[in-house]
Formats: sequence, C-alpha cells, structure tokens
Amino acid sequence: MPLTLAKATPSDAPRMADIHMAAFGQNNMLLAQFPTEKVRQGLWISLVDKAVAEMSDPQWKVLVVKDETGEIISFAKWCLPIPEGVEYEESPWHWPEGFNSTVLDAWTAKLKMRRVGFLGRSLVIHERRGAASLLVKWGIEHSRKENVPIALEGTMNAVPFYERLGFKSEAYISLPLQGLRKDGEEILYEEICLVFRPNLASL
Repeated sequence: MPLTLAKATPSDAPRMADIHMAAFGQNNMLLAQFPTEKVRQGLWISLVDKAVAEMSDPQWKVLVVKDETGEIISFAKWCLPIPEGVEYEESPWHWPEGFNSTVLDAWTAKLKMRRVGFLGRSLVIHERRGAASLLVKWGIEHSRKENVPIALEGTMNAVPFYERLGFKSEAYISLPLQGLRKDGEEILYEEICLVFRPNLASL
C-alpha cells in the first residue's frame, strides 16, 4: 500500500515529537540549547504543545505521512503566506527550565534572509520510502499554485535532497557553539538557507 498524506490531529503530536527527537536528538544546535537529558525531556513536551497549537492556527498546515500500518513516519509544518498589511502573532514556545536561550538568540540573529511565502519551519525529514519527498512536494504544489516562494533552513546533509527538488542554496549561516566538547574547543554549527521560486523552477 502507498504512503498517505494527511492533516495532523492533536493525537498525532506525541508521535511527531518522537520523530523530531529521533531526527535531531544528536544535533549540535539542539544539544547546545537543551544541554541535559532532563531539559531534552522538557523539550519533548514543548514540541507536543507547540504542534497542537499550530494545528488550530489557520496560518499553519501541519501534515503527517503514514505508512500502510497507519503509523506516522514523517511530518512537516508549513507556515502559509502572510498578506501584506496583516499582523500575525505566532503562538509562543514554552521552553523548559534549563533551556539555553542565549544560543537561540544568537542563531536567530544570524538569519538575515527575509522569509517570504511558505515557510517550512521545523520541517522534519525522516526519509523512508519517499515520505520526505511527499511532504516537500505538497509545499511545492502550493507554491506554484499561489506563485509564492518557499524559504527554509536546512542542515548541511539535507541540502542535496532539497536541491534535487528545485531549491537553490542562497545563504550560508554558521554559529560557534561552546560546551559540547570535553576539551573545551568550539564546534562550528552550519546550515544553509534554501529557496524554491516557482517562476524559476522547471515544471
């Protein structure tokens, strides 16, 4: 049976948090912001709460991919274009005690690129039999329909995947992280800002 794409429901949120942690649990940026196991357990709760809040927000499309058994194997969150002149306030994150906000603030300051149109925030790629492609192609279809670009940040190893789907790497961002190595040396964390422009992409 083929994979199925569906709108997420609140009961899906715990499984989505599991997938997020499986995909990014050893990511250096995550470890720098959530430095202990207890804090990362708190992050899991934050992920569940945020996903549920976004599901009830018409500005967001939260999608899941299920396999033939009905198990969720991947998900994506798409923030829809915000019309000019419309004020929008996103539901806030509620971070656990012990969260290192300094790292997040420094990273946010690095994101110089103006995000336009669909924004794949927390687009979790858990590649399995085309699940990731199915989720991203949903965004591409709507990008073409509405003639608005997609902007997102991807980890370095995800760049080839996005480029195969027509995204272009447009900016490199990095941040030195401390406290992750026993020898005290900094670790350079890197991501790429990628953009899909429907008027430039081949059909």
